[in-house]
Amino acid sequence: MRRLFFVYNPSRMSRTLRLNVLGPFDAQWSDGTPLEVTGKKIRGLLGYLAVESAHPHSREQLAALLWSETGDERARHNLRQALSKIRRSYGPLISSTGEALALDLEKCSVDAREFDRLARSEDVGDLARCMELYRDDLLDGLVLREALYDEWLLGAQHQFRRTACDAIERLASKLPALDRAEEAVDVLNRRIAMDPACEPAHRHLMELFERIGRRSDALRQYQFLSEALDRELSTEPSAETRAIYERIRAGSAGVAQRAAVPSADAAVPSVHELPTVAVLPFDNLCGPDDGYFVDGIAEDIITALSHFSTLMVISRGSSFAYRDREVSDRDAASELGAQFLVRGSVRRAGNRVRISVQLLDAHAGSTLWAHRFDREIEDVFVVQDELSSTIVATLAGRVEAARLAKARRAPPERLAAYDYVLRGKEHHHRYTREDCRAAIDMFERAVARDPGYATAHAWLACGLGQAMGFRPDEYDALLDGAQVAAERGLELDPSDTECLRILAQISLMRRNLQRAIRYQEQGLFLNPNDDRSVCAMGELLSFAGRSEEAEGWVRKAMRLNPYHPPRYWSHLARTLFHQGRHREALDALQNIGAPRVRERGFQVAAASALGDTKELAKSVAALREIVPDFDPERFLQQLPYEDEGDRQALLDALAAAVG
Repeated sequence: MRRLFFVYNPSRMSRTLRLNVLGPFDAQWSDGTPLEVTGKKIRGLLGYLAVESAHPHSREQLAALLWSETGDERARHNLRQALSKIRRSYGPLISSTGEALALDLEKCSVDAREFDRLARSEDVGDLARCMELYRDDLLDGLVLREALYDEWLLGAQHQFRRTACDAIERLASKLPALDRAEEAVDVLNRRIAMDPACEPAHRHLMELFERIGRRSDALRQYQFLSEALDRELSTEPSAETRAIYERIRAGSAGVAQRAAVPSADAAVPSVHELPTVAVLPFDNLCGPDDGYFVDGIAEDIITALSHFSTLMVISRGSSFAYRDREVSDRDAASELGAQFLVRGSVRRAGNRVRISVQLLDAHAGSTLWAHRFDREIEDVFVVQDELSSTIVATLAGRVEAARLAKARRAPPERLAAYDYVLRGKEHHHRYTREDCRAAIDMFERAVARDPGYATAHAWLACGLGQAMGFRPDEYDALLDGAQVAAERGLELDPSDTECLRILAQISLMRRNLQRAIRYQEQGLFLNPNDDRSVCAMGELLSFAGRSEEAEGWVRKAMRLNPYHPPRYWSHLARTLFHQGRHREALDALQNIGAPRVRERGFQVAAASALGDTKELAKSVAALREIVPDFDPERFLQQLPYEDEGDRQALLDALAAAVG
């Protein structure tokens, strides 16, 4: 690709800027330095000009697109401010000719332009590069809540997705003829991930599996298609697809050899009937020299999963007996005494690794979760650790969700202690007075059903802690009860991380921050992949004057659990505020749909410290609406700050705004 240069700073060598908009917005200088573009509207403006770069756009059009509800004059003012900030912070990326504006393509390059060019090619290399460029939907995650912009973005996302699907299908049809069938499998899986109900792609993949001798995978693919069609379209596979399935099934009859069934003593049922997971050997799509790496990934997942007290995990010796054997998911699960199976594959190419993982409910014959990880390999063990941590955190949550669905259908008198805990957790996370009462009832039933179940005691403590918010007149008694329950749970099982996490929170409520941190450190040592404990460590450190460390912990929790609760944003905003990154703190708080008093208070403080009068007026009004007599001193008394400097900074910002 031809490189274009411009002078951003006379004291530096000229650099170009790369704008990546296919997926989350990303910007990077040509020397590899990442560029953090702050402000959603600025990212939205640059993203629009990057995609619609074929011709200039009037200032009036851009102002209406991004600030339609502020009035024409204010919209044009906001556009001028945005353009000024872009020029001041990033250089003259946008050229102007009178009233017309355009991205200066001599000063920056755009992935979407390269994608459009490559998508029209019939060359395998070009199509593969096209597929790499399409990381995800256009400007994924960017939400401006501007009707005109959102309408444009939705249409553009659809167009790019359709172009990507067409390029992927053409690539998949070309690879087998080049003796690259396994790559074609990956390509088709990418296509199906984009549209799980795309029957032609499933059918193509079934026939490809058959051609390369992976008949069990072909049959399993038909199951995936049937589930997707039923879920997405309430229909069944076509006659053509069923005929292919029957042909493959008839051809594979009698081929599979069953594994030796483990003895009855090999898998002793859990006292608490915990969900049981077996991690089967991952398919090695690399070569015999990489067998250690493939096995290492699966073994790390087994080890890390075993740290979760809410799961039973089949040992490596049992699950690895199924290596290179064609056996159905249902049979493998039955023989291992497991309900859930983890399957996967690993491919290495140069310094890149691709790992595909599926979590299957073998009893129901359904796929609960599937994901593909693409990484650079600079340190093989770092890659193993990162992938295992992320996979484990997701698997634990998905397994629990599946058990919860079953628990909802079971009559109360038949629920085991574990299912009572799941029921209670469902109520607990709704955070209403009635649900809090119901949650405590379920946790107490779990303890009554099995007094030796440490996790039940831990969640009873958590329920009592939540009740303090609804019954403030009973605060001391409820806090004492929560501590007794959590300490009893830890006495029953010193390695129960739920008990340690809750005792850390109780210590925080009692204003013993250092003890809270010690409890949390113990829990993280035992289970470093529990996103709640990881986030809680960030919360504790943010009150201890260690905001930079705290930010790292909260962001790690967000990576471990992409669908995290809104409170993670609140903790992140606090860490950013105390680092003086007030605009970022405000941006983080915008992600909370129903802000509480604490979030409203930090919005006011961040806007006050930033000196943004418009944002400040709006934030103060929102705060006064829920707490008319808001008092900064009283607000600070509720926050367990150990660092006096941070406490004073927050108090000063609030007092300047509402004092």
